[in-house]
Amino acid sequence: MKLLYTDYTDEAKLRELSEKHKVPGFNYCLIKNGVAGETRAFGIKNSETMEPVTPDTIFEAASLTKTLFSTIVMRLVDRGIIDLDESMYERAPELCVSDDPKVKKITPRIALSHGTGFPGWGDRPHLPIDFEPGSDYRYSGEGYYWLQFLVDKITGKEFCDHFFDEIIKPLGMEDSYPVWALEMTKKESNKFDKDGVMQELRMEIDDHSSVPEPNAAWSLYTSAQDYAKFMCEVLNNHAGISDKTFKEQTSRQNKATDHVYWGLGWGLCAEDENIIWHWGDNGCYRALTAMDLETKDGICIFTNGFNGGDLCIDLFKILTGDKYWDDVAEFIAHAE
Repeated sequence: MKLLYTDYTDEAKLRELSEKHKVPGFNYCLIKNGVAGETRAFGIKNSETMEPVTPDTIFEAASLTKTLFSTIVMRLVDRGIIDLDESMYERAPELCVSDDPKVKKITPRIALSHGTGFPGWGDRPHLPIDFEPGSDYRYSGEGYYWLQFLVDKITGKEFCDHFFDEIIKPLGMEDSYPVWALEMTKKESNKFDKDGVMQELRMEIDDHSSVPEPNAAWSLYTSAQDYAKFMCEVLNNHAGISDKTFKEQTSRQNKATDHVYWGLGWGLCAEDENIIWHWGDNGCYRALTAMDLETKDGICIFTNGFNGGDLCIDLFKILTGDKYWDDVAEFIAHAE
C-alpha cells in the first residue's frame, strides 16, 4: 500500500462521499513514511447546532480498541508475564466463561486471532464453543473480554490503567479514553442512523448491557488525530514490542477468508501481507485503519454515520488506488 496523496482536501469529492453514504461528518489522517500529516475534518457533528467536525472530534472507536489492547498484551508477552500458548482456563479457572470442556484449550494466541469458537457475544459463563479452538475463524469479542480480565488478574492492574500508562499518556493521546467519561462529550460527535438522522449522545457509562465498559473489544473513544499517534508508534517503534514478538503479532495466525487472514489483534490482506488493518463498528460509528509496514504509509478514518464503513472503503480506494479494499469490505460485511 502506497499513498497516492500526502494530503487530501478535495472538498467536492468529500462532499460527494458524505452525501452518497449519508454520513454527515468524519475526520481522517494520512501517514507518509511514518510521519503523520495534518489531520483533516469534514462535515458536522451535530445537525441542530451545525457544529463542525474538527481534527480532535472524538468518536467511538469500537473494535479499534482491540488493536491497542493486543499491543498491551504483546508487551506483557515480552516481559514474560503472559504466555501466548498457555491455557487461559488453567491460569485462572475462576474467570472461566464457558462450561464446554473445550474451553481449556483456549490460549491468548487463539483469543487474539479469533479462533475461540465463541459467538460474537453470548451468555457467560455458558458460552457455546462451535469448533475446536484454534481450528477455524469466528470473529468474537468474547475472547478479548475474557483475556481482559485475565490480564487484570495476572498483573493486579485494571484495564483503564493499562491503557493510560502503556499507550495514551506516553503518546500524548489527550483526546482518547478507554471508557466513557463525561468530559469527553464536549468533543464527541453525535451519531447518525442509516437515513442520516441524528441520535442523542449517550451521557453515561454503559455498565448495564451484556458487554459493559470497560471492554477490550470496543470501549475506546478517540479521534483520527490521536489514533494516528498510535499508528506512528507502531510503524516507527513496533509499538514498544520486540522485533520478534511484533513479527509474530503481524503474521498469519488464522485464516478468515481466502483474502483475509488474522494476526494477533490485526487483520492481514492476503494480497499484501505488509498491510495490517482493522475496522470499528459500533452501529452508527464506523472507522477503518490500515498501515503498510514496508512503506510506512497509513490511513485512519473515523465517521459518525451508519454507512460510514462504505465511505471509508471508497476513500481508501481513492487514497491508495488498490483494489483489495473490496475484499476487506466483503469480509467486514459478514464478520459481525
